[in-house]
Amino acid sequence: MEGKNRSKKFKIGSVYYEFSGREIKDKYSQTELEKIMHFLSYWSDINFDKTDAYIYFDDLEKELVPPELTPADRKRFIEYLKKEIEVVNK
Repeated sequence: MEGKNRSKKFKIGSVYYEFSGREIKDKYSQTELEKIMHFLSYWSDINFDKTDAYIYFDDLEKELVPPELTPADRKRFIEYLKKEIEVVNK
């Protein structure tokens, strides 16, 4: 595991996270969509652990949920992610 991830509390597969965008159903402006997609690709394409392909994090809502999401999409998105989250450090 990369050094920066040793102290994180949770992990989720970067490929699983990549497909989380399917849970976004509400209407957004083009600018909002670009921000959301950029946010998702940052985690799934850039900021995953290169040794095991997991995304390590401490706070699901602060780190992995795009801030532009509507309340309904936020709820769907979080429910989807919670299905695959694993505890790393208690």
